[in-house]
Amino acid sequence: MGEHSGGLLLRRAERWPFKVNLLAHASPAAKLDYVARAGAIAVIPAHAASTGGTVAACIEAGLPFVATNVDANAERWSAQARQPRLVDPDAAALAQAISAALDDPPRPLPVDSLSQCRQSWLDTRNLPTPTRRWRVDKSAGSSPLVSIVMAHRNRPLYLKQAIAAIEAQTYDHLELVLVDDGSDLDEVRRLLDTLEPTFRQRGWKILRRPHKHLGAARNAGIRASHGELILFVDDDNALFAEAVDHFVRAMATSGADICTAFQLIFYEDFVPEDRADGLIQYLPLGGPDALGLIHNVYGDANAMMRRSAFSRIGFLIEKPGYAMHDWEFFARASLAGLKIRTIPKPLYWYRSKPDGMFRTSNWYDNRLPILEAFRSSLPDGARLLHHLAIAQNAHRSEIESARENLKYTPGNRKYLELCDIEPNSDAAIEKLASIAGSIGRPDTAATLLGRPATDHNAADRPDVGGGSIILDYDMLRSARLLTPRVSALPLLLVAPDDGGVFLRPHADGPVAASLDHHFPAFFRKVEASVEIAHADAPAMDFALALARPDQPIDWQQDIGKQTIAFSGWMSIEDRFVRHHLVATLRTRRKMLLSIVLAVRFTATSNGFPTNAFFRTLTLFSD
Repeated sequence: MGEHSGGLLLRRAERWPFKVNLLAHASPAAKLDYVARAGAIAVIPAHAASTGGTVAACIEAGLPFVATNVDANAERWSAQARQPRLVDPDAAALAQAISAALDDPPRPLPVDSLSQCRQSWLDTRNLPTPTRRWRVDKSAGSSPLVSIVMAHRNRPLYLKQAIAAIEAQTYDHLELVLVDDGSDLDEVRRLLDTLEPTFRQRGWKILRRPHKHLGAARNAGIRASHGELILFVDDDNALFAEAVDHFVRAMATSGADICTAFQLIFYEDFVPEDRADGLIQYLPLGGPDALGLIHNVYGDANAMMRRSAFSRIGFLIEKPGYAMHDWEFFARASLAGLKIRTIPKPLYWYRSKPDGMFRTSNWYDNRLPILEAFRSSLPDGARLLHHLAIAQNAHRSEIESARENLKYTPGNRKYLELCDIEPNSDAAIEKLASIAGSIGRPDTAATLLGRPATDHNAADRPDVGGGSIILDYDMLRSARLLTPRVSALPLLLVAPDDGGVFLRPHADGPVAASLDHHFPAFFRKVEASVEIAHADAPAMDFALALARPDQPIDWQQDIGKQTIAFSGWMSIEDRFVRHHLVATLRTRRKMLLSIVLAVRFTATSNGFPTNAFFRTLTLFSD
């Protein structure tokens, strides 16, 4: 009702006896890392889950979680992982499950389910394109006949390209049924006449019909076809050479009734030669139905389906001028229990033109048949749409009335100010952090501002003023080794009592460690105090850098070109003397960065201990 969700959480948190951190800018990987470091239990209170990705990520990382038993969450849950069982999407059930997990913490096992899923897709879809066409012995019945149904009207240039793409398919057991929907151009008539002999020779068909519009043309093509599998292809699109092969394999592997796929969009009169020139804008997931009422989550009409699907739910609607046959048909299919699966890779070129049917049809008229499909078959999740409709259409007076309540308590007026700021803007996050600090939650404020979160002894942390932070032992001990090398002694240690980070140089090359995500957003530089702490140690080079957390570094190449800020290598010979290294950003960044520490021998090792220390690390803002 118009209140900032973060503000609502903080307002309620004023009565909570535990810490609250709002990870406003954290990536999914950073959130998982936070759960792991904090020894926490992840709670996934979803009402709908198209992919179950969060559940799968927790299982892969071996992180304990409590999640709701909805949609793809149930598919991703694994008994092998020893995770708590999924619970109903109900507040009381979720609270009971969280309480049980806290009383008896689960000890899950990491299961690499994501790699298993990826490999399953790769096994069936990322097969190399054959150098020669794959010819199937039709008499052996080793692969099903695919009927490609293509409707066409007055687009001869595009039609020739679409047919050429079908002729280039690596899957041979197919037929093309071309339905001409009353073309009245002489050029088209001549083209069809030219195509007739070749079509007859291949057993393909050309149907010349009066103009009845797209739905009727496709239905006529279905009735005239013989294949067990039907593939719709628009006459202005072009299949990739491996498309039919992949569709058939996906249908067989998934057991789906309908398979859709991603597409590469282009805007020209001719199909591009390089797939790198295409654009992916539409990523259908195949569901859920709760979203299917407001958006086509199922896929594009260029899809493969079993002939039996039409026996179960009927054919395409034949309303003249209608443009959303795919959405309406897929919705009917899904609501009737047919299985729709999406192949997560582009399989065809999709031509987008300003005079296309979708762009020139009526928005409201297109949606009426979809509403009718859902009217009598609303899925359980559709009740969420009621909440969405209420939220989107709440009268301004109701929103003002809800905000008015915040004025009655002086302490709540700061939340009222937050309501008038764009929710996801930097200004809103800064205001939220200010509120968190004012109610005694400095940890929450630090997290919102992208600074390293504090602990129970935050008040005792050194602060050098001017918006600067010195990293303490709890932060430094998260350092991870970037350069594993064979060594009888540890290459990385973190000394307690503010002793700093110890790195042991190696004869094979630099030794480096990373403090992932520890350089806050909008900070300017990091300064390190470094020291050689052994009387007989050889000369060593020290370096400091700021890098993207996902950017690998090749330590045999130029470090400055691979990082965002680099101090350069500083050679140090004297012992027990502290020197200062600085890495400074030219421009401030809105993202969290990793702090990289590195050492190497200046010349060669002399055989004596090599105590190289980064004693302190100080972060500076402006």
